[in-house]
Amino acid sequence: MNAILNSRYERAHEAMRAHGIDAWVITGRETSILGEPALLHLMPAELMGRTTLILTRDGGRAAIVSYIESEELAASELFTEVIVYPNLDEYEPMVAEALKRRPLKRIAIDTSVSDPSSDGLTHTQFLMLSRCLEAAGFQGELVSSAPIMKCVRGKKSDLEVEKIAHTVAEAMKIFEEARLRMRLCMSGMDVQRLFQSIIDRKGYGYSWHRGGNPYVSVGARSSYNCKTPPSDVYIQPGDLVNVDLGVRIDGFASDNQRSFYALHEGETQPPDEVQRAFKTIQRMNWEVCAAMKVGVHSDDLTAIGNRIMLECGYEQGWKFGYGHELGLFAHNGGIKAGYSPAMPELDKTLEKNMTFTLEPAILTSFGRLCQEEVVCVGEAGGRMLSLPQDEIWLIQEV
Repeated sequence: MNAILNSRYERAHEAMRAHGIDAWVITGRETSILGEPALLHLMPAELMGRTTLILTRDGGRAAIVSYIESEELAASELFTEVIVYPNLDEYEPMVAEALKRRPLKRIAIDTSVSDPSSDGLTHTQFLMLSRCLEAAGFQGELVSSAPIMKCVRGKKSDLEVEKIAHTVAEAMKIFEEARLRMRLCMSGMDVQRLFQSIIDRKGYGYSWHRGGNPYVSVGARSSYNCKTPPSDVYIQPGDLVNVDLGVRIDGFASDNQRSFYALHEGETQPPDEVQRAFKTIQRMNWEVCAAMKVGVHSDDLTAIGNRIMLECGYEQGWKFGYGHELGLFAHNGGIKAGYSPAMPELDKTLEKNMTFTLEPAILTSFGRLCQEEVVCVGEAGGRMLSLPQDEIWLIQEV
């Protein structure tokens, strides 16, 4: 894990130099409760006491910590300086002194309107930091850490991509095992319990809250809002069933969706409407994946889906994004794959080893059809980390 953390710190220093940022100051406490995203990405363990990290563009990494954290952080060898405050009264003066010793004109802090991974600075921590900066005589500029977190969170190392690929591969095995046990008359909740029994037997974690993981929609009669699966909607012939599953292994997440169709008696394949939707979604995923090259602007990916939808006879076209960044968590903050008007100030240029989900969906008269894949950005195009579903999986009595 230290190799992974070290690579994140190195990417942080690289981003600071690229954006003319002298220091990145991160403060937090009780990270199991407050969950400051920068600290979740950069620290080898959860924190209890109040902690400040000061990263400088020259590679400096100072950690100002309580005694209870000091031995573990020093032993990690991730930091160039571990400063221990003996009691809480001395914490702020020691932070101020550490800031004063560094000639800082431009400091990044964890505030962002659009990127939750760069918005972990609480109000009380901001007031504390403001007092420290004033005591240090700082008169420079405070900027968002979003450009730095894009590199720390998004621009992953090869090892991090391997970890994600492993988690996704294990999720594919869960789908393969569960699909053989899908039956008519199961409720959405029954399907969830089936998948969860496999996850629990394997000892894996969940990429999001267990109550909605996996989420299961059944036919055109249940919600598509990704909350608790229905316990009173049962799979009947003619239903499309969509399963949205995410597991977490060794601190890395997966997020994939697969579609099933329940055959009528005498049917051997899904109806034309369902097959058309499936082939359209397949085309979108493959062509968007191929276009996910380093340097491409994410917003430009939406036009690919729009063209394909129109060519396949869907007059509404496609005006949206396709998915989200994935890493430590299924929803990892950052930018979207495709157009997103809600985050205009973020840098949406694709970088090597950024990982995204692609999850376009089409609502049919039989239910919702979606095929969600995990894609890694590459120099010549994207690479699917998941094993793509090549046909609609069938549910039938045997």
